Amino acid sequence: MMAAAQEEPQPPVTDTTVAVKLWSLYPGYVVTRQRDTLHGYLLLKNLAANQDKVIFYPNPSDKTNKVKYRPRDLIAYRVGPRYYESWKFRPPATASSNDARTWHFILKIVDGPFSLYKWYYETPEQTKARLRIDRDEPLHGTIDLSFSEKDLAHEYYGLTPSGEFIDLGSFKMLTHFKKNMSSLVADDEELARKIRNKEKGYGYYDIERIINEYNAWYRQNHPAH
Repeated sequence: MMAAAQEEPQPPVTDTTVAVKLWSLYPGYVVTRQRDTLHGYLLLKNLAANQDKVIFYPNPSDKTNKVKYRPRDLIAYRVGPRYYESWKFRPPATASSNDARTWHFILKIVDGPFSLYKWYYETPEQTKARLRIDRDEPLHGTIDLSFSEKDLAHEYYGLTPSGEFIDLGSFKMLTHFKKNMSSLVADDEELARKIRNKEKGYGYYDIERIINEYNAWYRQNHPAH
């Protein structure tokens, strides 16, 4: 089977409407730190596991010829309908040890002047619930490997028009959402007003709508973008 080198260019964003089969190979590409784009096939594991590393196959018929990439190795990658970029940030505290402020892959769901990303994680309570401890033989505990992406928690991050990568789900952001979010989109005065006034459809859980509305306004008022 030939590598997918002749695919039509795809927008740098995730198509959330496409169903996927976990732990399967999908056509895609990686973008190296040298800005080389390498087409091939990648392993789509799940929304959480694909944030740590990605496995790339130049030729899927040769499973021995593979390359493992960490976030520090790449600028971005696409695996099937999912598009990830590498950014340096501190994700929410989880049961995982990989929660330092360092490079992480993160799913991009909105591409625009104000881009939006989604970080997925399993809470410590969810991880604990999957543990099966043998009280007679504590060292022989097991973990339930059945997995549903719907059970994962998530947090939003954003890339502002000025190029600042920010945590949109931080405690500070959530505690004063109307003040902080309206400040981030203050140049769109009408949108900022709706957020400040806590109008229906302009709260934290409507953040995708807010970002899309802002981007539409921004493009209309900044034709070069």
